Formats: sequence, C-alpha cells, structure tokens
Amino acid sequence: MQLSDFYTDTEGFVAYSTEHFLGVFSVLLFGIWFLYMGKYRWNEKQQWRNAIIFTVVLYGIQLFKTFIRIYLGNFNAATDLPLELCNIIPILMIIALWNKSRLLLSVIFFWIMAGTIQANITPTLLNVFPHYEWIRYWLIHSGLPIIAIYSFYVLGYRYNFRDIVRSALGMNIIAAVIYLINIFLDANYMYLVAKPPPGTVYDILGPWPWYIVSLEFALIIFFSIAYLPFRLYSYLHDPK
Repeated sequence: MQLSDFYTDTEGFVAYSTEHFLGVFSVLLFGIWFLYMGKYRWNEKQQWRNAIIFTVVLYGIQLFKTFIRIYLGNFNAATDLPLELCNIIPILMIIALWNKSRLLLSVIFFWIMAGTIQANITPTLLNVFPHYEWIRYWLIHSGLPIIAIYSFYVLGYRYNFRDIVRSALGMNIIAAVIYLINIFLDANYMYLVAKPPPGTVYDILGPWPWYIVSLEFALIIFFSIAYLPFRLYSYLHDPK
C-alpha cells in the first residue's frame, strides 16, 4: 500500500463485494456503540454535545474532499462542491442540533432514512480502499443514519406524518435551488439533470425527466416506509 493509493482516482469498486460490506459494517459497529453510550452512559449535556461533535466531524470529512481536490489541482466545480444531498445534510444537522430544532430535525430525518440509507444499499462509489473518497463515502452515508436514529432513540424526538409532508416540501425546495446551480455549472448534483450510473434505485424510475416526476411520488412512499419502524417502536414503548 502506497501513499498515492489515498488520492489516486480509480474505478475498481464493486458493489456487494467485501469492500462494500466492510465499509457499511465498520461504521455500523461504531453506531451501535454510539447509540448505547448516548442512551445509557451519557448525561443530557453529553448527549447533545457528542451528537454535535459527531456531526461536525462528518461535515469536516465531507469538506475534506473539496480541499484535497483543490490541493491536488484536480478540483472540478461541476463534481466536487458539497452540493449533493448527503453533503448538505451534515451542515443542516449541525444547525438543527445546536438550536435543538425539532422542525429542522424532522425534515432531515426522512431525507436520511429514505435517501442516505439507500446509498448504502446501492452505492454510487467508484474508488476502492484506501482512497479518501472510499473513506468519505462510507463515513458520511453510514454516519448520517446513525445520527438520525440517535435523534429518535437517544434525544427522544418523535416524528409523524406531518413531518413526512414537510420533509418532502423541503426536498423540493433544495432540489429547485440545486437544479439552478446545475444549469449554471453544467453539473448534475443530486442527479437532477441525468441519472446516476446503473445499479441504483433510479434504474426503475424511467428516463429523464420522468424519473424526477416518479421521485415525487416515490418520496412519500419511501418516507412512509422509513417512518413505520419508528412509529411501531413509539407505539410499543409509549402507546399513548
């Protein structure tokens, strides 16, 4: 293994390979520890502080991609700005946790549970370990579900169907802004101009621009499915 392996781009990643499962389960193990500590070991002040610290670390990891691209001299504004949804969520999560904003947390919660988790199942990753993009991808896409579940399981926030509607509206607002940026930069952030490479859920949603229309209906379905386990948990532990 050489230092150049950390920053030399490759296209050797294979979904559902050992690398795929290593990426997911390594962060998952940390998540189990983090949720346990938050629920049973930390006091309320520590719960909020450590959640914020964890999210700040995630955002720092995300920004690292932009900085290292600039340093290496291969930065491309059309691909390397932190404008994907999973890049935007950490900064919004920091704001939500810092202000203890249930409203903002509820919007972000469903973005993560329906979107970010899907990125773990059907990854769009190209680079293999130990490339920094491999590390960034799994820390972000596995780390964000941890903090979303943490907001429910540790911080005690409960979400409802009205939050699903707010989350869908918020997604459309973000998408409209990013679409305009895409036009300006000739980019494809959030896959609003073209679908990602084959092997993702987009494959079943039709060609552009119809897959965007399909996503509008899929949003509510995905959000509702993501909501069910948490609704069941709330019912079993607090039937009132």
